Amino acid sequence: MKKLFLILSIVMVAMLARSQTPFYQEDFVSATGWELDDNWAISSNQLSFSWTPTVYNFDLSATSPEIGLPETVQDITLNQYLDVFSTASYDEYAELYLINQGEETLLWEYSLASGSWGVPGGESLVLDLSAFGGDTVQFRIRTHGATTFNWNYWYIYDFTINTLLDYDLSVFGITGSSLINIGEPGSWEVEVKNLGSLPQSDFVVKLFHYKSETLLDMIEVSEELWPQQSANFTLHWTPENALNTVVYAWVESEDDDFSNNNTSPGCFVRVDADLELSILVWDNDNDIATIRDPEIGDLITSATGLSRALDAAGFDYELYTWLPNNLDSYDIIFVTMGCYCLS
Repeated sequence: MKKLFLILSIVMVAMLARSQTPFYQEDFVSATGWELDDNWAISSNQLSFSWTPTVYNFDLSATSPEIGLPETVQDITLNQYLDVFSTASYDEYAELYLINQGEETLLWEYSLASGSWGVPGGESLVLDLSAFGGDTVQFRIRTHGATTFNWNYWYIYDFTINTLLDYDLSVFGITGSSLINIGEPGSWEVEVKNLGSLPQSDFVVKLFHYKSETLLDMIEVSEELWPQQSANFTLHWTPENALNTVVYAWVESEDDDFSNNNTSPGCFVRVDADLELSILVWDNDNDIATIRDPEIGDLITSATGLSRALDAAGFDYELYTWLPNNLDSYDIIFVTMGCYCLS
């Protein structure tokens, strides 16, 4: 009996260690709230430190806005890559500080003499924050040393602050119909995951119409969902009118300790009006990628962005890099006029 109790205890501890909720996520969409010294910049969804312009005897930082930590905060996970040019000097350091009521605590320090840290595209660094539960803090990401010339770049792609909650249901995603006809039932599969440390049951999964906030369908769940366990639920909606819209899912529980992750991303839906349309897309942007796809994150041309939108909406179209002589057969013509190089 004692052995069984010990095994159960080990299993529960393992569950607790893995059951964490991303309480705060910084993906550097903008620089709002950040204080940036020279050679630091936020662009293209990343925070970066650059060696140029060369600065001698430097001490340069990027400081975050204030962040209120929950009482049960666990750690911070940084996704980063430190690219070193030269290890000849032993005076260059990368550091992360936590600022709490004016006092600084060094969380991490790395010497450039050890060479590059991580891999291009990012490697995770996990640091304990449990001693600062309930505090309002800032993070100072610091570089200092004899010369910035010994660096190439320090890229921080994102960071996440995790907390430990007893009850936390999260909607992990929604997939389903993107093109349906009037009177045709559409279906969407919603993934719900228990990020809390305790089993959870008696919750409701709902499907909403984005424009009107109309409840389209719901499922009441009585079965237990264990920590780190996921379950998929299928919801339905039969539209009565032709329109372009978005649906989203919501998980609802009276016990839930954290509601910021209860809503799914929107799922685009086109209800077909049964009209025959002839569409032309004239790709006239010189094949220069200047747009970042907000969902995928890659750099694309304007024509690619337009094509993805039409594909998602279920439209058939013709795509040319030249303009046909006769346009009479087209009902809709899209012309992309992105960056154009006259040379």
